[in-house]
Amino acid sequence: MSKATLELLEQEIQNAFVHIIDLQQEDNYAEMSQQFAKLLASLQQHQLISSSLQLLVEPAQCLHETKILLESLEEAQQRQHRKKRLLTHRQILQLWLRKNLHYKREYLPKLF
Repeated sequence: MSKATLELLEQEIQNAFVHIIDLQQEDNYAEMSQQFAKLLASLQQHQLISSSLQLLVEPAQCLHETKILLESLEEAQQRQHRKKRLLTHRQILQLWLRKNLHYKREYLPKLF
């Protein structure tokens, strides 16, 4: 994948998460699910994850936002097996927020 494509994907992930966090604040979970599904479809299109949400690349090879999202997805999948329940976008979002220091320090405090 070219560097320009990776940077576009990085920007897409960043914009999607800002929008998803806004939707979560509004308790608009249906739209939140749709936006997250589009984000996962984009990752599949760029061949970073499979249709079963398995990672196809090493997260360390990706740019910052993409890396955090892939690591969050991987960690959420590991937790899913222990709890024997479906993987949800909210689980992945919560893990992503914990891992992403920029959003913890810059974006989230502005919401309150």
